[in-house]
Amino acid sequence: MGKNAIRAGLFGLGFISISTQIYMLREGYIVFYGNELILGIMLSAWMLLTGAGAWLGRFFKGISGPSGFVLFLMLLLSVLPALMLVKLNLYRALVLPTGALAGINEVVYAAFLVQLPFCLVNGFLFSALSNMLGKAGTAYSIEAAGSLAAGALVNFVLLWLFSSWLSILLLTGLYLITVVLFSFHGRRRITPWLTFLISVVLLVLFAKTDLREISMKSMYPGQFIIEEKETPYGQIIVTTHEGQLNFYENGLLMFSSGDVINNEENVHYAMVQHNSPKRVLLVSGGLSGSLNEILKYHPHTVDYLELNPALLNLNVQSLRDFEKKGVTLHPGDARSFLKNSSAVYDVVLILLPPPSSLQLNRMYTSEFLSELKVRLSPDGIVSYSLPTTSDYVSRAGEGLNSLLYSTLKKSFRNVMIVPGGKTYFIASDAGLNPDIPGMIDRKGITTSYVNKYYLDANQMKERAGYIQSNISGSAGINYDFRPLMFFAQLNYWMTYFNRHYYSSVLLLLLVVALVALNLNPLNAGLFTGGFTAAAFQVLIIFSLQIYCGYVFRLTGFIIMLFMLGLALGSKAGMLFFKRKPFKIYLSLQLMLAALSVLIPFALILLGRMGLPLWMIQLKVSGITLVLSFLTGMEFAIAMRLSAGRMDIAVAKNYSADLFGSSLGAFLVPVFMFPMLGLMNTGYALALFNTAGAAILFIKRKNFVSL
Repeated sequence: MGKNAIRAGLFGLGFISISTQIYMLREGYIVFYGNELILGIMLSAWMLLTGAGAWLGRFFKGISGPSGFVLFLMLLLSVLPALMLVKLNLYRALVLPTGALAGINEVVYAAFLVQLPFCLVNGFLFSALSNMLGKAGTAYSIEAAGSLAAGALVNFVLLWLFSSWLSILLLTGLYLITVVLFSFHGRRRITPWLTFLISVVLLVLFAKTDLREISMKSMYPGQFIIEEKETPYGQIIVTTHEGQLNFYENGLLMFSSGDVINNEENVHYAMVQHNSPKRVLLVSGGLSGSLNEILKYHPHTVDYLELNPALLNLNVQSLRDFEKKGVTLHPGDARSFLKNSSAVYDVVLILLPPPSSLQLNRMYTSEFLSELKVRLSPDGIVSYSLPTTSDYVSRAGEGLNSLLYSTLKKSFRNVMIVPGGKTYFIASDAGLNPDIPGMIDRKGITTSYVNKYYLDANQMKERAGYIQSNISGSAGINYDFRPLMFFAQLNYWMTYFNRHYYSSVLLLLLVVALVALNLNPLNAGLFTGGFTAAAFQVLIIFSLQIYCGYVFRLTGFIIMLFMLGLALGSKAGMLFFKRKPFKIYLSLQLMLAALSVLIPFALILLGRMGLPLWMIQLKVSGITLVLSFLTGMEFAIAMRLSAGRMDIAVAKNYSADLFGSSLGAFLVPVFMFPMLGLMNTGYALALFNTAGAAILFIKRKNFVSL
């Protein structure tokens, strides 16, 4: 039972580790008004801390009674996932005032402080259990198999049926079964029974109360949560305060009811430009009151789109009333909808938040506008808005405005800027009239704010002229795979805190550089391999998000496939390729360098081939498996090449892999991809892997016998 007990422990470790990671990424995305910077920080901190825990595992042999100590740590690990969900909400509530934006410092502190206990214990346990098993490559594949099982369970079952809290409890219960199995490794017969009793007590204590619900309420003081839904697309929360309904999606305020000025500006600036808008497309924001304003123009039909179906199921009766007036509700992604629709629209209103994430950025790109224009009438109107103001345009705001203006100008003959509570961009191939108050009056549209009594046409022209004068003529174009507006929006966000986020990049680079100085050529290969694997794991998720429109459903699926590849690759590395492992290891690094160029090319090509989404997902799944298979094989062969004590080799190799993954998970999604684009990022990764292979080749004398 000894070795099988250890295998059960490793399987359980991978199971609880990856499932907790998925839910922590979701929770961090929600709590800190999610964008990829948040995901990058959370994932980077996770891997860095886990790597530190693995490095500490080198001291495992000096601990007396190792089986009992490991059992204690495994039981401790079962308590931490539920507490982490609660701690993240409490941190947000205690550190930041209600409604305040979280700065980069607050996010970094939370990522490290909240995840520190779990990750250190997790990394230490992998080193300890690997040493107990005596076969590091096998241990790696078993842990990956546990991760695969958890990823499948979360992605295909739990995300669809249960809340985060209940899911974590179910996952913890399954993990504790493996802990009980591991307890048979000890010599005392009472140990398994005692472990089982402790496990039952822990589950009962957590099941008695939903601590996460209590902590979540602390994030909305003064507001009453009337609806909360967790879906594969994200979390929806509806609160009420003094009669006003507030709609939050993944922690971000989408819109509020009763905001008359905002609703009128969102609709009338664009709608009044068309002589007779018969068919209207509304992308998000319908529950705020915008539909009422649109119907004042008596269109024949209005198609209202929301990515998350849960939003359309919240206020069912009022939406059903709109359906009687020609409004059709469409749950789903706007880009997929346009590709499959034959409708032609007179006015398209994009009422989405600014492109603070890659998911939102894909609705501001040249590719989307090309798809949209196919579904526009010759004199069709498109409307966007940004949160920049006309009274003072900062450098960051200027960059954001310029990018949207130049991207719209690439697709439309005319682009008009309209200053209001936000800066509105109206685009069309037809003529546009800035005298909005006059047109509202002549058409007899009844409004409370957007009319000649509150707005002065000359003053609006003057304010628009000021914004126009700050538009840079050299601004780039925002593309799917070169998301410049996402990068500009991050810079605009950071101006609220008087700092740019690349200062955090430099700090992380300094920390990792200090780590890299202690790497030998063998560890350096795992470092570059981990960097590449984590980078492409994130880029593949982002690519699918660009094509499919949602990341939450896909994250667990890609992680699951990645773990499958790691398990298979590690096992293959242990069973085969026993001859000349050095040459194989060097070849793997060069193969990763080649894939770094081929994968971006393939991802872009998939989008241009016009394939159905299921086929794109299938082909991307194949790419993921190949990449992770090679990464898992690299670790197994590195262990075969490692000399000296196994416990030290496991600690160094696993921590080098995770330190590289930490850097890749942070730098690529929040810096390299937005600035360089997908192809140039691939070239940089290829150069990085080639450099690692070159260092290993130069030092080949140390491995000549292998």
